[in-house]
Amino acid sequence: MRQEYTSTVTPQYKAATKGRNVRYTIEENFNRYPEVKEAYLAWRNKQNPIQLETFAGIFHPNFKQSMFDIRNAEIREDWGQRNALLEQGRKKKILGMAKNFDPKLFEPISIDYISDENAFIIRDGGGRAHAGYLCGIYNVPATVRYVESFEESRRLFNAQDKYAAAISSYDKFEQQLLNKEHSRHNIATDIWNIAKSSGFSLHYSNKSSSTPLVAGIGILQRIIRVVGGDAKDVGWGERTAPNLAMAIDAIKHAFPANDEVPASVLEALTAFVHVSKNRIPSGDEGIRRLKQFVVDVRDSSDELQDIDKWTKTLGADSSNKYAQYGASALMEKWNELYKFKNKGIRNKSTYRWVKWEKEEIATTKMNIMQFARDESLLPE
Repeated sequence: MRQEYTSTVTPQYKAATKGRNVRYTIEENFNRYPEVKEAYLAWRNKQNPIQLETFAGIFHPNFKQSMFDIRNAEIREDWGQRNALLEQGRKKKILGMAKNFDPKLFEPISIDYISDENAFIIRDGGGRAHAGYLCGIYNVPATVRYVESFEESRRLFNAQDKYAAAISSYDKFEQQLLNKEHSRHNIATDIWNIAKSSGFSLHYSNKSSSTPLVAGIGILQRIIRVVGGDAKDVGWGERTAPNLAMAIDAIKHAFPANDEVPASVLEALTAFVHVSKNRIPSGDEGIRRLKQFVVDVRDSSDELQDIDKWTKTLGADSSNKYAQYGASALMEKWNELYKFKNKGIRNKSTYRWVKWEKEEIATTKMNIMQFARDESLLPE
């Protein structure tokens, strides 16, 4: 069996790609995801007549393009490449490219020849190469560059990555996790460690009801940085985001069968935990109240039974304001649900239930901040 990792990778990257082949040829990749090839062949068999595309006669005789047989190249994700068939959206894109294959629109792919490996890898254009392979076109236009090592190939990929908006945030995240020298490595490592310790996944292939998917690396970074709950002097590389962990725990308690958690809801609830830090009990009692609150919000209307409808139903569906709008909406919901909690005879040793003032809710909608401790809430 071939070695899976062919470059220096971090333990976090190994954990993120556990059980996944990160080195393969295009043929091996289609064998791993046969449904893509099967879907293409089913479509092609319905075409009458079958149009076979070719690059013959495409190029000007004085400016011929170099061609490369894509069967002779590998894709190595730990060198910076990405899998064209890993995501559902990419599979559909590859099928679309193959069904509408036009040699005159095919841009040359980038191949690196690694001298110390005596190997060719596809650095850029894996999707186009997969589409060509589906069509039975193996010799495609290519630029083949001579590079000395995987470090140089990875450097070239990262340089190209800065300007390639089409590369998904998770692909970028994995490369940041992979490379200790990357400027965002500490951020990626913290996000990975927080996801693992809090019990959620970052990629659909790992999602389950016990580790629900939170999709949105950028939003997660913002949650951790702004309302995660670490002390102000704790920087990237050492963050643990205790507020986020509490929010995830409460959501999983209220929605135990869900295998996905909207990042917008997670940001809203984490922001609420942050704002409430000095207004709800600490320790187990505070956690218990937070869990019950999420359950009570869920049960307060038919729409809120579905967590995917929370941000819209609560009026917090603004991508740059999930924290502010979400936390303020939850403060209003708290007042609605627990309007009478402090009424009647109560145990004086019990922490009273906070009532959020209109000014506090309005302030939160504009800017996230922790409110000072309210001494009247403390046990006597």
